[in-house]
Amino acid sequence: MLGRNRLLVAALVGALAAGMAIWGLSGGTSSVPRRDETPARRTFSTDDPVKRGCALDRDIVARIWRGYVPEKSFDLAIVPQFPNYPGSFDYTGHSGPWDYLQRIPLVLYGPGNIERRGTVDRPAHITDVYPTAGRLLDVQLPEREAQLLHEAIAPQAEGAKVIVTVVWDGVGRNVLERWPDAWPNLAELEVNGTSYANATLGSAPSITPSTHSSLGTGAFPRSNGIPAIEFRNEEGLVTGTFGDRNPSDLKLTTFGDEIDRALGNAPKVGMLAWKSWHLGMLGHGTQLEGGDADQLGLFGFSDGDITGNDAFYSTPSYLRGFTGLERHADELDREDGAVDGRWMGHPTVEIHDNPAWIYWQSDAVLAMLEREGYGADAVPDLFFTNYKVADIVGHEYSMESQEMEAVVRAQDDALGRLVAYLEQEVEDYVVVVTADHGHTPPSSASGGWPVKVDELVKDIDAHFDVAKGNSLTEKATAAGFFMDRQMMRNLGVTATEIAEFANGYTIKENWPEDELPEGFTDRGHENVLSAAFTGGHLPDIMRCTFGERGRPPEDVG
Repeated sequence: MLGRNRLLVAALVGALAAGMAIWGLSGGTSSVPRRDETPARRTFSTDDPVKRGCALDRDIVARIWRGYVPEKSFDLAIVPQFPNYPGSFDYTGHSGPWDYLQRIPLVLYGPGNIERRGTVDRPAHITDVYPTAGRLLDVQLPEREAQLLHEAIAPQAEGAKVIVTVVWDGVGRNVLERWPDAWPNLAELEVNGTSYANATLGSAPSITPSTHSSLGTGAFPRSNGIPAIEFRNEEGLVTGTFGDRNPSDLKLTTFGDEIDRALGNAPKVGMLAWKSWHLGMLGHGTQLEGGDADQLGLFGFSDGDITGNDAFYSTPSYLRGFTGLERHADELDREDGAVDGRWMGHPTVEIHDNPAWIYWQSDAVLAMLEREGYGADAVPDLFFTNYKVADIVGHEYSMESQEMEAVVRAQDDALGRLVAYLEQEVEDYVVVVTADHGHTPPSSASGGWPVKVDELVKDIDAHFDVAKGNSLTEKATAAGFFMDRQMMRNLGVTATEIAEFANGYTIKENWPEDELPEGFTDRGHENVLSAAFTGGHLPDIMRCTFGERGRPPEDVG
C-alpha cells in the first residue's frame, strides 16, 4: 500500500486538476477546435470535402493523417461535429480526433530509474514509450517517429530488472478528471515519478488496436499498418485486425521484439490482456525472424478462460482455467447486502463490466510475474497488461456513471497491489501507466448528437437510388465507411459525391422518427458532421493545412 501522507498530496493534485478541466469538454485544449473558435453547433456553408477538411483544427488534421493507412483505411472518413459522437443515446462511441479522447495519462515511476519530477507540461505522445524503454535498458532501437521522454530518466539509471506497462483502456484524462478521488495510487505515482500532463495519442481514430500498436512500435498507424479495428486487406476485403491472434498485420517491430532479440532472447516478455487487439504492444513472437515464443494470456469475454496462440506465443499452463473469478464475483455480489448475483443491477460474471474481473486479472498478473520470475535476475524483462473493464463500462453505462467511478477505483487498487509487489520482490523496476483513449460523455452531459451510423448508411443509399437489398456501403464503422466500389461503379456514383452528401447531412435527416428528441427540437438543421472526405482528398487537405510540404510538424497533434 502506498504511503498515506503522499496520498494526501496526490489527492490534492488530482482535485486541482479536476477543478481546472472537468470532463475535458469545456475550456483549454479540450474545447471546440481552436483554429477559428466558431461555435460547436453550426450549419456549414459548403459541402466540399476538401474545404470542410481544411476548416478542421490543425491538430485534428494531423491526427487523422497519422492514423490513415493508404489502401487499408476506410474509403470515407467521417468527423462528427463536436461534441457529436458515433453511437446512440444509450451507447457512446470514442472514435474521434478531439482532445477529450486524445488526452491520456502517461506516467512513469520507478525509484532509482525514473526521476521524481512530478508533472511535465510539454507535449508527448503514446509512441514515446518506445524509445524510452530502449534507453532505460540501454538497447539501441530502430529509429521511429517517437521522441525520448528524457525528463523521466534518472541520471543514475542503470537498467531496471523489469518494465511493466499498464494500459487503462478508455481511461483518458477526461475520465480521471471526472472522478478525481478514485485513483489515489496513480496520483501518488504522478507526484513521485514523472507525469506528462499534455500527453496525447497523436493519431485518430482513437481505437484500441491502433493506439496499442503505436505504443509498442513507437510509430503511428500510417507507419505501423494498424489503422483501426477493421481494415481492407491486400485482396480488397474488409477484415478484422489481428484475426486469429495473428500479429502479421503489424508492419513494424515493437520494443519488446527488439529488446528481446538484442539480448539474445534472454529477457522474459509477456502480456495479459483482454483480446488480440492488444497484440500491437507485445510483438510478433516466433513470427519474427530471430524471435522466440513470448508469453501471452488473453481473457475470455464472459467465460473467464485465459488462452493464447501457440503458433507464435506460449501460454503458461496455470493460466488456463485460472481460478478466482467466481470468488471475487461472490464478494462483489455481497457488497450491497443482497446475494442475487448482481452488482449495481448487472450480472457479476456474464459481462466483463465490474470490479470482480479487475481483481481476478490482478491476481493473474501477480501470479504470472511471480511464477515466471519477471525481474528475478539481472536480465531485464518486459511485461504488459491492459485493463479493459472501464472501456466497456464507458460504452454501456457512460463515463458519468457510478459504475465508472467504481471500476476506476478498482483498477487503481490493482495498481497499488502491483507496485507493492514490485517494491517488495523486485526493487529495481519501472512502471508505465497510460491509456489508449478517453471516453465520451453521454448526450445528456455534453449536448452532443449521437450519430446513427446505420441511419446514415440507409440515407446514402436512398439519396443515390440504390435498389432495395443493396448498399453503397460495404462496412460502416464509427470512424468511417468502407464503400462497395463495384456498386459505386455500377451506379456511376463517385466518392466525392458521397462525401458531399454526408457533409450536408443534418440531425433531422439522421433521426428516423417524425419528432426530434427533447433538447434537439430546434436543432434539426445542424450538420451532423464537421467533415467527410476520402483518402483521395487527404493530400489536398494536408497541403491546405500545412503548406506544400503536406506533413504536420512534430509539435502538432
